[in-house]
Amino acid sequence: QDPAGSAPHNPEAKPAADILVEQPRKQVARLELQQNDQNCTLTTDEIKVVFDNKNSGFAVYKKNEIDPVISSPSFRTFDNDGTHLELTCSPGEYFYGGGVQNGRFSHRGQRIAIENTNNWVDGGVASPTPFYWSTKGYGMLWHAFKPGLYDFGATDAKKVKLRHGEKYLDVFFWVGDRPEALLDGFYQLTGNPVLLPKFGFYEGHLNAYNRDYWTEAKDGKGFMKMEDGKTYNESQKNNGGIRESLNGELENYQFSARAAIDRYLNNDMPLGWFLPNDGYGAGYGQTTTLDGNIKNLKSFGDYARSKGVEIGLWTQSDLHPKDSIEALLQRDIVKEVRDAGVRVLKTDVAWVGWGYSFGLNGVADVGKIMPKYGNNARPFIISLDGWAGTQRYAGIWSGDQTGGDWEYIRFHIPTFIGSGLSGQPNITSDLDGIFGGKNIPVNVREFQWKTFTPMELNMDGWGANPKYPQALGGKSTALNRWYLKLKSELLPYTYTAAAQAINGRPIIRPMFMEERNDYTLGKRTQYQYMYGDAFLVAPVYQNTAADAEGNDRRDGIYLPQGTWVDYFTGDRYEGGRILNDFDAPLWKLPVLVKADAIIPMANPNNNPSQIRKDLRIYEIYAQHGTKALEYD
Repeated sequence: QDPAGSAPHNPEAKPAADILVEQPRKQVARLELQQNDQNCTLTTDEIKVVFDNKNSGFAVYKKNEIDPVISSPSFRTFDNDGTHLELTCSPGEYFYGGGVQNGRFSHRGQRIAIENTNNWVDGGVASPTPFYWSTKGYGMLWHAFKPGLYDFGATDAKKVKLRHGEKYLDVFFWVGDRPEALLDGFYQLTGNPVLLPKFGFYEGHLNAYNRDYWTEAKDGKGFMKMEDGKTYNESQKNNGGIRESLNGELENYQFSARAAIDRYLNNDMPLGWFLPNDGYGAGYGQTTTLDGNIKNLKSFGDYARSKGVEIGLWTQSDLHPKDSIEALLQRDIVKEVRDAGVRVLKTDVAWVGWGYSFGLNGVADVGKIMPKYGNNARPFIISLDGWAGTQRYAGIWSGDQTGGDWEYIRFHIPTFIGSGLSGQPNITSDLDGIFGGKNIPVNVREFQWKTFTPMELNMDGWGANPKYPQALGGKSTALNRWYLKLKSELLPYTYTAAAQAINGRPIIRPMFMEERNDYTLGKRTQYQYMYGDAFLVAPVYQNTAADAEGNDRRDGIYLPQGTWVDYFTGDRYEGGRILNDFDAPLWKLPVLVKADAIIPMANPNNNPSQIRKDLRIYEIYAQHGTKALEYD
C-alpha cells in the first residue's frame, strides 16, 4: 500500500533521467481492499485485481466481466538474466508496441527485443520502448532502463513471456476498450507526444557546410554540378580545394550553406528547416573562439529566416561549453538558441550514445532549454535511440540506411505504423536514404509516400547523388516538387492529425483502427495505412509490373466498408474488398479518401510564412453529411 501517494521508485539511471512524468497518478473515486486466506482483492469502479496468496499469481478483470483481461498464473521469477514475468496469451489476441521495430508492427507469435541494437534495417531495433498493448484491452509499461525481451507466444502459444535486466519487478498495467485509451494510458505515465512546430512538417535539408574541400573534376564527371556549370568532388581532407562555409564569405558561395538554401528557392522547392553542421568534425564557424562561431551561425540563421527557413544543429559533442574542446567543436546550446536562433536539434549516436537513460537525459535537457531561451519556441528535436518518455520531448528518425532500393520503402511502412502504436507518432527516415540513390522510380515513390508522413529529412553528402529533390533531374524534379507542394497544402490537415496524436490517435494509423477484423489485425495490411481520419495510403513499395519509366500498378489494397474516392482521379470504389490492379503510373501515389471526409488545406507554399491567413480551403467529399474538427 502507498496511502501517502509518494513518488514511484525510479530505476537506476546514469545520467539521471525520468521515464515517468512528475505526476503520473490518476484520482480513483473508490478503492476497496478485501483479504482472505486465498486471495487479496483490490476493487475500483472500473476494475478488480485479484492476487493469489499461494503462488503470487494475479488477474485483472474489467467491470462486470467474468474472464480476466490480464492473467499471470505464476507472476514472476528472478535469475541472472534479470526479472521474468509470464502472462496468459489467448487465442486471437494481438500485440503491438515495443518501439521502432524495423519492418514490423503486429507481434503475435513473435519475439521482439526491447533493446537498442543500432541495426537500422529490417529486423533491427532503432528506438525501443518497454511498452506494449493487447487487443484484449490492456497495456503494460515496464519501468526500467535495462534491455528486455518480449515473447508473444513464439515459444509457447499460450504464454506471453517478458523479461528485463533489472533485478526487481516494477511494471504498470492498465485497461481500456480502444487503442486510443491504451495509448493514452501510456501517455498518462510517460507524457504526451510533442506537437511539432508547423515548419517541422516541411522538408528539412541536412549536411555539413563547414568542413570539406571542393575540387573541380577535369573530366566533368564530379559528384555535383555547381552554379558555374562545372562539376566538383568533395573531400574531408585539405586537398588544396576550395573550403566550404556557412555564409559564402570567402569567395566560396556555391559551396556554402546559403547556396544550398538558394537551390531550393531557385527550383521552387518547399523547405522548412536546415541543419548546416550535420557531419563529424564540422562545427558551424571557422574563427578561433566559440563566440565568434556563434556570431557566424547567427549570420546564417538571419539569412535563412529571411527566406522563411528555420535553422537547427546536429549534435556531436557536449551541448554546453568545455574549455578542453577546440573552438570548432565547442557548443553552447543556450547561446545557440538565444543568440543564433536555433530552433531544431538532431541528436545522433555521438550524443545520445546507446540511448536508454543517456538518450532520454539528452533530449530532456534541450526540450527545456528551447522554450526557455528561444522566446517560448516549441521544441523540435529529432532523435535516435529513444525510450519510453522520449516522445514528450522529441520525434524519432530510424537511422542511417541506403536508398535507391525498393527495400528501403518496403520495410519503413510497417515501421512507421508500429512506432505510432508504441506511443511515438512523430517518426521519419531520410528521404531516399542517407546512402545510395540514383534510381528515379524509387526516388519519386519515396517523395510520394512521405508526403503522407509527419516529417521529411533530406540527408545530403553521403549518397550516390546529392540529396536534393531536383538532384536526379528529368520527371523526378517536377514530380517531387508537386508532392512537396501537396504536402504544404495539406499542412492544416496534417497539423490536425498531429494534435489528435497527442491523445492516442497516431498520425499514421493501422487499418484496424479504421476497421477491426482478423484481416487487419495481423500483417496482411502492413503496406498500407490511414493518414489521419480521411486518407488511405498504399505506397508503391516494389516493382510489380513496371515499365521502363516506372509506371506500375498496386495490388492488395484492402478497402474497409464504405465508399472510397481516388484522391487524384475522383473514381469511386465500394469497400469491403481487396483492390488489385490499381493503376499507379509514376506520377500517381495510390491514395483514397473516405467518403464524407472534410480536408482542411492551405494555398501551395514553400514554408509556413507563405501561407495565406485570409484564405481557408476545404475539400469536401460529400455523401451522407458529416462534420470535422480542424486544429490550428
